[in-house]
Amino acid sequence: MDFAKLCEQVFALHEDIRYTAVIDDAGSLLAGGMRKGIDSMTEEDNDELYLAQTALRKSMRQRFDNTLGKARFVYVEREKISILTFYLDKNILVVSVEPNVHSHTVIDIATDTLELLDGVK
Repeated sequence: MDFAKLCEQVFALHEDIRYTAVIDDAGSLLAGGMRKGIDSMTEEDNDELYLAQTALRKSMRQRFDNTLGKARFVYVEREKISILTFYLDKNILVVSVEPNVHSHTVIDIATDTLELLDGVK
């Protein structure tokens, strides 16, 4: 899978997507980043910590795959940003969306992203 191309396709889904990246199961960045012209809300050290924690949360959720089924995505809505996390086989796709975007629209972005991921498998 071409992760850089995947990130570009996700950015194309909605103009209010701020960040899209693929990370590995250790939280290391494989492709992607901030949309051109947008600054990160956090310091680089905090970005790395967040990605590492995201990878850890994936491994914790996998403990319940046999009983509950695999997690397809996680949606977190914060005051200053919304974050979608999609679990790929061995990697993770992280997408952040501007806070002014209504939750119904964020779910539409999630649905479109899942369709995109189904098409690239």
